[in-house]
Amino acid sequence: MKKHLFLTGPSGIGKTTLLREELGWMLQTAGGLATVRECDSSGRVLGYDLLPAAALGGVEGYTPLRFLDYSVDPPVRDNEVFRSEGVRLLNEAPYYSFALLDEIGGYELLIPEFRHALEELLNSETPIIGVLKGRENAAALQRRFALGNKFQLQLEQLYSALSRDEDTVILTMTKLGDPICRNVVAQWVREYT
Repeated sequence: MKKHLFLTGPSGIGKTTLLREELGWMLQTAGGLATVRECDSSGRVLGYDLLPAAALGGVEGYTPLRFLDYSVDPPVRDNEVFRSEGVRLLNEAPYYSFALLDEIGGYELLIPEFRHALEELLNSETPIIGVLKGRENAAALQRRFALGNKFQLQLEQLYSALSRDEDTVILTMTKLGDPICRNVVAQWVREYT
């Protein structure tokens, strides 16, 4: 089993849910980071927050940091969240038995400090499991925030580097609860946690 495993695919197909179900309580021991979508009672997206990965496992005491705020029009992004807290979480991840990166491939790739910390983590001995933003979702993000061609270039470089890495596998989820992806994730969890 390869040391790094990333799920990709359409938004809402259950990539994060699958990881949470298979990792279970072990999420409490994960390094890395998680992005969490916050919605109002009607289901309208208010924004996206950054948290340590362990927060997905129920570890409390973390303050969510809003990096995309959809409660205002036009939506606002806060690069400092990734430049500071995102970099810190990536730098600390090798001190844990494994890292969760849920999800990477968004506008944070435009932040040099974050890209460098991500590259260092990917080149470390730390086993990593996570979600990689799908190209379609990234294209929508690029249009919505007018991120320009440099964003697309950074995303393609990330995909290319991960695809060439002999320690990494990228699986595309094609349906909710994809049994092939679930089986591979379960195997990774048995081997690396």
